[in-house]
Amino acid sequence: MPERHVSELLGEVFRRSGMKRAVRRAEAVLLWPQVVGTDVARFAEAKVVRDGVLYVDVSDSETAMHLSLQRQRFLDVYRGRFESFEVKDIRFRVGRVTRAAEEGPPPAPGRPDPEALAALARGLGALDLPETVAAAAMRAGRALLGYRAGRVAEGWKPCPTCGVLTRDATLCEACRRYAGDGRVEAAARMLAVRPGSATPALSEQERAVAVHLAARSLDATLDALLPQVIADPGLKVQLERAARCRAALAAGTSLEAVQESDLERLPARVRRVLGVL
Repeated sequence: MPERHVSELLGEVFRRSGMKRAVRRAEAVLLWPQVVGTDVARFAEAKVVRDGVLYVDVSDSETAMHLSLQRQRFLDVYRGRFESFEVKDIRFRVGRVTRAAEEGPPPAPGRPDPEALAALARGLGALDLPETVAAAAMRAGRALLGYRAGRVAEGWKPCPTCGVLTRDATLCEACRRYAGDGRVEAAARMLAVRPGSATPALSEQERAVAVHLAARSLDATLDALLPQVIADPGLKVQLERAARCRAALAAGTSLEAVQESDLERLPARVRRVLGVL
């Protein structure tokens, strides 16, 4: 088996000539903020291109793994939008990020969750890796889980769409950027009225953000309709449709396929008005 970077292994576990060239390499580094957006570039700083590999320093190992999973999308932007073919691959490594200094020192490592460690070991075992590679991946994974434990101890919460820890229990930086994408916003509006619809133009993570936005929109609609329905029972049909759309989103199914058991997961105040026990 050819040697592979540890970040690639962990990603698989959790997801299953001359001056002109030098100028192009420098250009690739300078283009990085435009490729990923200013929010991501704040904590992921492109440093150098060597042998076709763009090395990017990030603030922590979890960010490195998260961005590694999006590597192909970044390469597609280099080639498609900027017609830059100097970058053949991107490697994310933990290092000093100038713009991340304001975030403060990294947390003290915590005690990794035993179940998470066991799951990591099982995943690495399934890859049938050489012992030395598996050991290196396990060490990196243990460090990552220790980092997460430290953040959790500080009160950080997982992003509701991708699970990356965030300081304020909202969308992480990457998912927040997706949420501002017009394609994602349009998909969210569609999913709010036609849950279960296909979104072929979106990546898996972009769709997850669209579903999250649609769910939040429907939650707001339910909150607004509840007192109105109490005052005017004729509006109950609107409340029921919004509730069924919300249940369909939570179940990952279409509006027509919603079961009574799905409706039972709605907030109690909504179920009471609809007569769902």
